[in-house]
Amino acid sequence: REWELPMHTRDIGRQFRSLHLDRSAIDEDARTVALSFSSEAPVDRWWGVEILGHNPAEVDLSWVGSGHAPVLADHDARSQIGVVIDARIGKDRRGRAVVRFGSSPRAEQEWRDVLGGVRSNVSVGYEILDLQPVSEVDGVKTFRATKWRPLEVSLVSIPADMSVGVGRAANSFGESNMNARSSD
Repeated sequence: REWELPMHTRDIGRQFRSLHLDRSAIDEDARTVALSFSSEAPVDRWWGVEILGHNPAEVDLSWVGSGHAPVLADHDARSQIGVVIDARIGKDRRGRAVVRFGSSPRAEQEWRDVLGGVRSNVSVGYEILDLQPVSEVDGVKTFRATKWRPLEVSLVSIPADMSVGVGRAANSFGESNMNARSSD
């Protein structure tokens, strides 16, 4: 495409996407939950419409799949409630993870709310490393992140991408049963 990107990708800053937890993917004994944390659902941003690419070469899972990436409460780096113990791109082109909850008072509170069905929305914090123009319709430009890196997974109240998270998949690493467009 011949039109310019809105700015250099480093100027976009850290971004967030949200999903929903699947209660059937909870292992109470291990304190783990299998969830989806990202999808290719278009999300409106101040600079245009964003699509996160989910071809394996487009997603850098080195950090989030390292066993050290945090699970946070509401993207608050001071409120780590767990750790991502496994991450991959599923056959359904969604980011999938298994997270383990910690034992701090805040982690215990969040764990109990997940078990009770109160906390079921998931969000991913990420950085965009490369962004490519896709289309322009009625003056609104759409961009695809062709290289991006998940940094953390959070439990949140209001998701940007309602098609992912706990409760939005047929099984933990299988096909999703929802497709939705939402804005952040």
